[in-house]
Amino acid sequence: MKRVLPSVLFLLLIVWPIFGLADDEAEESQDSSGHPPWAVLGELRLNGKFDVSYERHSFSSDPTEGQDAFKNYHHFLFLSRHSAKDPFFFTAELIDLSFYEFGAQFSPGGRKSGVSLKAKAGKLLVPFGSEPIFHHAYGGRGGFDQQILPIIWSQFGFAGNVSARLGPLRISDDIYAVTGHALSSEEKVLNLQADFAKLDALKVGFGNRLGIGWGPISAWYSIYASSIGYDRWLFLQAIDIGIWRIPNIPFIEDLALSFGVLRADVSGGGAGKDYYHFADYLTLRYYPWEFLYLQYRVGMRTMDNRRGFFEDDTRLDVNDSSSHNVGIVYLRGGLSLGLYAFFNLERKDEKDDDLLRFTVGYEF
Repeated sequence: MKRVLPSVLFLLLIVWPIFGLADDEAEESQDSSGHPPWAVLGELRLNGKFDVSYERHSFSSDPTEGQDAFKNYHHFLFLSRHSAKDPFFFTAELIDLSFYEFGAQFSPGGRKSGVSLKAKAGKLLVPFGSEPIFHHAYGGRGGFDQQILPIIWSQFGFAGNVSARLGPLRISDDIYAVTGHALSSEEKVLNLQADFAKLDALKVGFGNRLGIGWGPISAWYSIYASSIGYDRWLFLQAIDIGIWRIPNIPFIEDLALSFGVLRADVSGGGAGKDYYHFADYLTLRYYPWEFLYLQYRVGMRTMDNRRGFFEDDTRLDVNDSSSHNVGIVYLRGGLSLGLYAFFNLERKDEKDDDLLRFTVGYEF
């Protein structure tokens, strides 16, 4: 299968322009770096993100007691095709095949109606949480440091989306069915990052994400449910709110704020056996200049709780922790330079897991 998929992607590169798709007019698009993506054979577009990090890790408060390492986290190459004249689209991550999606998009009443319908299938990026959907920060650790949800939550399945503009409001709703979670044994505590169903014992996860935006403010409510075996069910929900640099208010226009909470309930085990995981986060960014921002992020996570709403103080262990991290990031075009410090505090049995990181990245 790993040999077949790259071959299929290569054929798509060759065949689509032959059938005249290269003559369609694409919608103008830009990636997060502010650059238009590279054109590849007509309507196909290529984006990428790569980085390398130097880290001082495995210490507690005193960096001189730590160890050194070089790490690479982002090594993504994205191929996509969207056209204003063709309702069908395609998007894939080419290096690791982290996801690949095929779909169609329609606008009932025409593009000026403000209503868009979309359906897609493949190995989907699961629409749970705020955007970007593969950089959650629940628990106070974001991106590749996160410990609650999968670093890149992608699973095989189907999804639909409806989005609309109602005056100043932007509304979006995603509904999907994907490969769900599953317990490997009856007594095991569910790991949301790793415990997914296998094909020969398939469990389906169903979810919905509702998003509302008004100017620089956005809010998301996400729910997800999956049978996980042994008569147990997982019910996962999250609320995320973002406020992005409200204009024309001194100082406030230089601030970006996001925060959210997540709770995962596992039920069906009977009295004393049901449990939940909880996590939250708050991220604050200050842009003194357009090319530089300062960031502070904090969050907590508690695992395998049997009582309370967000913490069971009778069951605290090394998996219950809080995280504080600060950073300064310089941006120039697609280049980014970031210096970060992470302070991770376990509620019990403190570990030497504080971290300093310097990252050089480029995206196009």
